[in-house]
Amino acid sequence: MKKIILITAIFSLFVSTLSAQRGRTTQVKWLNLELKGGFGGSRLQNSDVINDDNADLSVFSPTYEFGARLGLTYGDYIGLGVEMLSSGFNQDYNISSPLLQAYTKTQKFKTSDIVISLRYTSLYGFYFELGPKFSTMKKAEVSNSIDESFQDENDSDYKQHFSEKFTSIIAGFGVAAHNGDRLRVYLGLRASFALSKFVEDDNFYVIRDGFYNPQGNFEANTNPFSLKFTVGINYIFGFWGNATCGRGRLVFFQ
Repeated sequence: MKKIILITAIFSLFVSTLSAQRGRTTQVKWLNLELKGGFGGSRLQNSDVINDDNADLSVFSPTYEFGARLGLTYGDYIGLGVEMLSSGFNQDYNISSPLLQAYTKTQKFKTSDIVISLRYTSLYGFYFELGPKFSTMKKAEVSNSIDESFQDENDSDYKQHFSEKFTSIIAGFGVAAHNGDRLRVYLGLRASFALSKFVEDDNFYVIRDGFYNPQGNFEANTNPFSLKFTVGINYIFGFWGNATCGRGRLVFFQ
C-alpha cells in the first residue's frame, strides 16, 4: 500500500508539472538512458546499539550501487526516471567488554533496487532529484574477527532475520561535468534512508550473538542510511515531437 501511495504521489506531481508547463507552451518529450554507479558509506542506525557502552557502531561502512536509468524529460528541465540497480552495503560493530576479548562484527547485505525519481535539471546542468526506492533483499551474511562460538555465524539462513522487501526515500543533487546536447556526464551526491521495517525478526538483536550477550529488551528500529558519490552517463536517444516535428510521433536518433 505504501509503495502504491508513493508511486501515485510522484506520478501525480509529474503530471501536474507537465500540465502547468503545457498551459504555457508545447514542449518536446526527450527519452534518455543513463548508466550510473555510486560508492560511499552506509550506517544501520539503531539507538539500542548506540546506547550500548560496550559497542561502537562505525560511522560509515562501505556501500555501492550500479545500474541504469530510463528517463522521460519534458522540455529541458523536469524529468521522471525509473532505475534498476544492484546495491551492497555493510555495517561494522566494534565490541569491547571488560570480560571478553574485543572483536569486530561485520554485516554484509546485497539488494536489488527500483528507484522512481523526479529530477529537475537547470540550463547549466545542475540537478536535484527525489523519490522512493524499493529494495529486495538478495543476500545477508555476518562475520566476526575472532574465532569463538558465535550463534550468528552458525545461522544457516541469516537473511531470514531481515525484511525481504523494504522502502527508502532518496534525495540527491549534482552537476553535469559534461553538458552536451545529447550526452551528459553527471557527478553528484545521493542520500538514502529506509522508512519501512528492515529487521523482520522482533527477537533478533544484532550484537547479541552468543559470545557477547547484553541483557534487556532491545526494540529500537534499524534504519539503513547511505551517502554515495555518484557518476551517471546520460544519453538522449529519442523524443516525442511537438507540432513542428510531428505531434505524438516517436523519433529515434541515428
